[in-house]
Amino acid sequence: MRARRSREIGDDRRIPSRALAAVAGLLLAVLLLAPAAASASVGAQVTSILSRQGLAGSGTSVGVYDLTGKQPLYGLRRDALRLPASNEKLVTAAAALVDWSAAHRFGTELYGPVTGPDAAGVLDGDVYLKGLGDPSLRTAGLGVFVAKLQSFGITKITGRVLADDGYFDALRTVPGWRPGMVLYCGPLSALTLDEGYSPGGRYVADPALWAAGKLTALLRAAGIKVVHAAARGVVPTDATRLGAESSATLTHILARMNKESDDFYAEELLKGLGASFGGSGTTAAGATVAVQNLKALGVADGFRIRDGSGLSYHDKLSAHAIVRLLEAMSRRADFATYWGSLSVAGRDGTLAGRMKGTLAAGNVHGKTGTLAAASCLSGYVTSANGHLLAFSILMNGRGLSQTRAHDAQDKVAEALAASSP
Repeated sequence: MRARRSREIGDDRRIPSRALAAVAGLLLAVLLLAPAAASASVGAQVTSILSRQGLAGSGTSVGVYDLTGKQPLYGLRRDALRLPASNEKLVTAAAALVDWSAAHRFGTELYGPVTGPDAAGVLDGDVYLKGLGDPSLRTAGLGVFVAKLQSFGITKITGRVLADDGYFDALRTVPGWRPGMVLYCGPLSALTLDEGYSPGGRYVADPALWAAGKLTALLRAAGIKVVHAAARGVVPTDATRLGAESSATLTHILARMNKESDDFYAEELLKGLGASFGGSGTTAAGATVAVQNLKALGVADGFRIRDGSGLSYHDKLSAHAIVRLLEAMSRRADFATYWGSLSVAGRDGTLAGRMKGTLAAGNVHGKTGTLAAASCLSGYVTSANGHLLAFSILMNGRGLSQTRAHDAQDKVAEALAASSP
């Protein structure tokens, strides 16, 4: 009897053990299937939205990645190369942060003769205004140089103000742009004021010479006589630096570029990257630097970079490459600057009027992109359960309806905000 009792007790112990094993196996299966189920749920919603808008066809690419859960949630032709339009600025902003840092400031400098002014305040010779690619320089900023010359007691300059914009090449636009694109971007130069606009609202022909002329006028208005008219020149190697003006930090520059989708800022930054890190102040050199940074960030393919703004129809990006870039930037210490530079849905920039009254409002931080043949939206959104998601929606096609494209993009972003991956 004891033996049987012992055997029965043993059987009683084995039964719960088997049950627990079965439950554990079931739980493991559920856990393994949960990401797939969440992905399928998000994917089904995105597919449904695109289909209802008539935008699920071959011209659309979508990529969604859960940065918190570290898993892809959705992909639709994500490796296809598309016109990114101003989503290109995501690449430019990333390259600028990687190479310059968020605290970087752009400079403009003033040089003069080694001898300096005489006892009567006369500066014998020329002064040189040298640009170093500050896209944000305004006419008011030249007041720094006027005040500096006044502090030296200068009352007369026997020469002229000479403009030196040799930090960049002499091209005022980007090679390969369609003719109409110059309407969206002022003339490029290492020395430019007010993004190349004259007070009459038209672009000036020679930004550097215009800047030297404005400084001449300001000096004269302040009582410093400048004998001759402004011209172009090159700072001599033995010249003395008389003063410098600095821009706001790159953090502020990127916010202006991305929130307002400022093409001029983007192209100036790209040329600046070329001048600082690529051997020459050209668009091509800057594009090479941008490509190098993409690869360093782990984006090995899925791109063709021809400018900084996305105005070029030769630019190409895949949704996969953009999502990988967004993921890589989210791991950097300067992510707050990158994330903060993007438009906020329903609040500011190019997304100010979109997604209002939805879970995406105040949530989506994104970059829009618009060309005649492209409509794009890429960025970040926080899901209902607190996961940070990176997404990219690239829509290309002749005769593409921007209204329908925006509606589809907004609904996808709203679905992601309401999801719980």
